[in-house]
Order: sequence, then C-alpha cells, then structure tokens
Amino acid sequence: MRTAVVLVISWGVLTGVEKWGEQAPWGSAVLRGLLWAAVVTGAWWFAEWTQIQRPPRTPRDGAAPMPDHAVAGRREDTRRADVAHLEGFER
Repeated sequence: MRTAVVLVISWGVLTGVEKWGEQAPWGSAVLRGLLWAAVVTGAWWFAEWTQIQRPPRTPRDGAAPMPDHAVAGRREDTRRADVAHLEGFER
C-alpha cells in the first residue's frame, strides 16, 4: 500500500516538475512523470524490502538456544569495543 502511495504522489510531483520546470507539453509531462515515478517507486520498494525484519533463526539439530546471560555479555563486550573505538576519534 505504501508503495502505491509513493507511486501516485511522486507521479503527481514529477509531472508538475516536467510541466512547469521543463516546460513540457501535458502529454509528454505525464509520461515522463510516470517514468520517473516508476524509478523512484522502485528505489523506495527496494529500500523497504532490504529493511524487512526477519524472525530470528532457530537453532539447528535440536541445539539449545544461547542463554540470556551469554547474549547480554556479548552485547556488553560489543558496546565496550564500540566505546573504545570511538574514544580514539576524540583525541
């Protein structure tokens, strides 16, 4: 639904740009606006598609999931490494 809204809005805006900005006749402006709107909508769709949150993978072969304290420890280690890395930029 959002992709269709992006297409319609960008078609209207880009048709206006072609009509008044480029001084194109209406027929040409509508077609060029549609072409550019399709390009914008394709880029929008691709950006949304690549940002889809996928559910976490389940452990294979019946392995037990990682305990919460191990995950928290890994997060803390990563945070400490990030802070140490950023402190190098402050000097």
